Amino acid sequence: MIVSVVLDPSAFNENYFDETYTYHAEDLLRGILRNGLLIVDSEEILRKELKKKIMSLPSTFGQQIQTLFAELLKSDSTRIIACCVASKFNSKDRLIDLALQLRRKTDADTLFASVDSVKTLISEQEYDEKTVPLSDYRDSEFEKIRQNYDRGFGAIDKLCKSEVDEIFIRSIRFTKSLRFYDPYIGRGNNTDKYYKAIVYILTLWEKHGYFASERGIESVELYACKGRNIRKQHQNIINEIITPLKKQFPWLVKFSIKVDYSGESRIFHARYLESQYAIIRVDKGFDLFNENDEFKRNLISLNMEENIHLEECRDLQDASV
Repeated sequence: MIVSVVLDPSAFNENYFDETYTYHAEDLLRGILRNGLLIVDSEEILRKELKKKIMSLPSTFGQQIQTLFAELLKSDSTRIIACCVASKFNSKDRLIDLALQLRRKTDADTLFASVDSVKTLISEQEYDEKTVPLSDYRDSEFEKIRQNYDRGFGAIDKLCKSEVDEIFIRSIRFTKSLRFYDPYIGRGNNTDKYYKAIVYILTLWEKHGYFASERGIESVELYACKGRNIRKQHQNIINEIITPLKKQFPWLVKFSIKVDYSGESRIFHARYLESQYAIIRVDKGFDLFNENDEFKRNLISLNMEENIHLEECRDLQDASV
């Protein structure tokens, strides 16, 4: 799933770059674009300084890095997350201190820094194992974890609960909104299994979400498709899902019942959990638990390329009640 990183701008100083160092920097940016988040401060100090450093690199080493960073900026709503830090930054402060403070405040996986910054932190007894020189990126524990999450984990009933929790937490921790897509909810009388899964995920978000305590900005959206009896379906969703969720959680909860076409023209079928930066396909659906509260056979995978498909599902006509 998703890994998170803070970058020390000095790691992109021109004097560090040779062929090997360039490979480390390029792989870091590719990893973030693939299944990572770049955590920056809300005042954009680190982001602006990173851009300045990267764009000033000579073409010998910087051309591909500049292209990758431009792609990262272009997709900043999904790959760059701005978080507040505890104190204001002024011109006398060091960027490595801001980066370290941000890494610790957000509990990001790793801070990648310059060799000199790492030496400074060691000498000042501020170094910790989550601060890594960019020159060690390819062999870092961060990259091993990133690749592991990128490959996926197979069936969740083969994992312990803490591992499944971690998969979902990483997918939703830095989001301000969540969307659940399940075309079949509320068609009959059996909504309790779906509701139980939604409560499980929202409870993780409430406990571990970085922005979850910022009331008034979060929202939860549920999308389903029209069944045979739209009035009964609508009432089921209100009574058995929406109202209980609003009582249990502090966020705005909305739902939409869409009209999908029949036969080969249907587009809304698979089930998804969507955050601001992750699209998680849940196969076979949100019926996650058996009667013993153990996980059923389900496959969970990161499917960022399906964002256009989900836009099309949201754009389907709303059903009339």
